[in-house]
Amino acid sequence: MLALRWLEVGELPESASGLPPTLVQQALVAWINRMVGQLQHIAFEVHAAASPATLGYGSLFPDASDDDARWYWAIQSEQVEWLGMKDRLTRIETLCPGLGETALHWLQRASGRTLYALTPQSARDLCEYIHWQGSGDQADWLEEMRSMGMTEEDLGDAISPDWYDGHFPDWVLCAKPVLDEDALSGIQATLPEVAPVAAVVLEIGQLLADGGQLPGLDGMEVECVYFGAYLRWDVDDPMDRVFDDFIEYANCASDGYTDLFGAQAVPLDAEGFHVWLNKTGLGLQLLSSLDRLLALIAEPL
Repeated sequence: MLALRWLEVGELPESASGLPPTLVQQALVAWINRMVGQLQHIAFEVHAAASPATLGYGSLFPDASDDDARWYWAIQSEQVEWLGMKDRLTRIETLCPGLGETALHWLQRASGRTLYALTPQSARDLCEYIHWQGSGDQADWLEEMRSMGMTEEDLGDAISPDWYDGHFPDWVLCAKPVLDEDALSGIQATLPEVAPVAAVVLEIGQLLADGGQLPGLDGMEVECVYFGAYLRWDVDDPMDRVFDDFIEYANCASDGYTDLFGAQAVPLDAEGFHVWLNKTGLGLQLLSSLDRLLALIAEPL
């Protein structure tokens, strides 16, 4: 049935031969590649199956049954390189104040709806629960750590809120959309040096408004241990240390973590399949725009 759905939408040629699971996987991969184009900084694998058990992640779908009129797919993490933002974002901010911050804001919004990026802001969120016991500022953290018996020497070796924050400009840790749609349109029309950045940000905003999204792990009681992109400010910031600490933390609680970015059950009927195709297609376009924005504001370290 699933192979028939791909045949109906023209993603599987009538002359195709082979086992249905193989044909479905080929059709899914070909469609995704066509939607996202050539990605520079984002990488992932996809898998499709008629049942979650066949997919290899049956525990994520406890309500699945043998007569389930759904099919299942998952997005699996792939290794990608660390990128640095300082040089390019600083240049963008110098040429057009507010554009770098606005771009970073929309980058984080887009990654939250596709493949979540590790940024200075999201790495700080990790610190709050792996290092700071839920504290968000220096005073609360010191009070909490001292109540746990930490000495001044211990505190001096720790990742503290003030020490972490001191590696970044304030706006990098709390990027806001300081430029609105009209301002971005004006930049696109009048400032050729940064027009591509404004154009992609506008594109991302529209795709988000249209509902573009890829499946995550909501309601599945697991969290992905990896990220769709790794964005440092520069080589001197502590983000690699934070990520290493997070991996160690996750290894100690392995049942709550997975290498999947997302997984989803999709109705097999024609209407349900078309709804999925349209929404996921927008999500893949959003991912492609995110990748292009990464190429404009960051570079390999």
